[in-house]
Amino acid sequence: MAARSSGTASEPAKARGHARVRELFWTTLGRLILLYFAPLLLLAAFFHVQYRHLVREGHRAHLEVVAEHQANTFDLFLRERLTNLGNVADNPDFREPGRGARLPGLLSALQRTSDAFVDLGVVGEDGFLASYAGPVRYGGQVSYREEDWFRQLEPGGSVLTEIYRGFRDMPHFTIAVRRGAGADGVVLRAALSPERLAEYLAGLEGASEVHAAIVNAGGVLQVATPRVGRVLEPSPFTPPTVPERGFVAADGSGRPAYAYAWLSHTPWALVVMEAGPAAAAPFFRDGPFLATVAVFLLMGGVILVRTRQVVGRQLEAERHEADLSGQLVHAAKLASVGELAAGIAHEINNPLAIIAEEVGVLQDALDPELADDEPLDVPEHLGAIHEAVFRCRDITRKLLTFVRQTDVKLELHPLRGILDDVLDVMLGNELAISNVQVVRRYDDAVPPILVDRNQLVQVFVNLVKNAMDAMPDGGTLTVSVVRRERVAAVSIRDTGCGMTPEALEKVFLPFFTTKDPGKGTGLGLSVSYSIIRNLGGAFYVDSAPGVGSVFTVELPLEVAG
Repeated sequence: MAARSSGTASEPAKARGHARVRELFWTTLGRLILLYFAPLLLLAAFFHVQYRHLVREGHRAHLEVVAEHQANTFDLFLRERLTNLGNVADNPDFREPGRGARLPGLLSALQRTSDAFVDLGVVGEDGFLASYAGPVRYGGQVSYREEDWFRQLEPGGSVLTEIYRGFRDMPHFTIAVRRGAGADGVVLRAALSPERLAEYLAGLEGASEVHAAIVNAGGVLQVATPRVGRVLEPSPFTPPTVPERGFVAADGSGRPAYAYAWLSHTPWALVVMEAGPAAAAPFFRDGPFLATVAVFLLMGGVILVRTRQVVGRQLEAERHEADLSGQLVHAAKLASVGELAAGIAHEINNPLAIIAEEVGVLQDALDPELADDEPLDVPEHLGAIHEAVFRCRDITRKLLTFVRQTDVKLELHPLRGILDDVLDVMLGNELAISNVQVVRRYDDAVPPILVDRNQLVQVFVNLVKNAMDAMPDGGTLTVSVVRRERVAAVSIRDTGCGMTPEALEKVFLPFFTTKDPGKGTGLGLSVSYSIIRNLGGAFYVDSAPGVGSVFTVELPLEVAG
């Protein structure tokens, strides 16, 4: 986290602070979502899949049960109609002469058992209609000799045809029974109304939940409700013959899923499909979906509140850490001042010696015994005193600025000026006494950068002091400033003793030092590393024993204007 800035901090620094808060907020929010939301989402997805599977299986089982139940009931209904017709044919009164006159009464009796019966007729062995009772008035003889059902009907047997139009040109079913053979043989036939069969089908148990139809093996509707289709039309469902009962899922053509069951005594299948949209009611229309949405909204609110709390605590911790870091930086400054004391004292003693010398000259000039015949150039001597005084003031001011614990003040500063102050003013005398030759390589293309000058001075003082300590017998100190895309790189290279790989790994750890006891605190590089990171930069070091070390500081460029 960037160190706390004062009210004089620049707008870019404030922008960095806001960007840091946003980054911390979104990072924390993402982590909490992964921690709390992701497992909940996976769990919801799992239960959704299981719910959909159970719904589909329940829907399938329900349709299969309804289809089987209705098929059994409809099968029983058809058998009852054949039984009703067989009972009439087996009635001894029916075999008595004059049975044609009794057909209307027999038809009425059949219709009382089921209104599906439309008519009743007696067909002789020759295939001609002998007598008839019903709504049709035939104009001549009617022969069923060529009808398939007549040729298939055996003595003692019965038949139920598929739906066809016949002589009346009206869709109907024919059921017939044959009794006897030869001259005594007789066939009793009746027509069943498909409308009455459809009404019966629609009145079966569970019919309110499904649409049902009767389909033959060729896929032609035999009995159907208006919602499914019309009789004698191709059916939208053609159930497979194997297995006899089953379920067919929906396909991409728009045909819904359906269940089927083949009848026992006729080659027909009863097909049922769901009557309403509940058959495939999507998850998002159901209570589980609404409950899941409510839970997710609640979790989202909790995560958002928790994120704000975590970010607030994190920022508070970072502010506290910045305060501690500032105190550590100040302690490192004081340690550096102690190391700089001898050099600073020498820097101040030089102008003080000049002041003392110039004052002595002026005093001698005022003494009549020592007065010289030549006039004294007083302004020249006063100018030397004035210059020496202001040199002492500049040295002490820079020292106080360096030592004083102040808030971070980010401003545009040229690196060249900061480095020259360190090399000439603060450490110039020590470098000369230590026999260290300074080589400066400044790239003019490097613009001023947005930094806290005081903190950067502390970093460069630490690096130069470490380089001097690594060259006790003197050497070359190369200070370079170059531009690398969006950063300015400052390298401080020495020709000293260098460091081992083991020491290089620990070089930025607090209180680690390779100096002799009493000659270093081990805080300089650690504090310098923290300062550079807080300024948004990077810190690198490369070293080898007997070769020397190079410390490189990279700082982001903030070009003025």
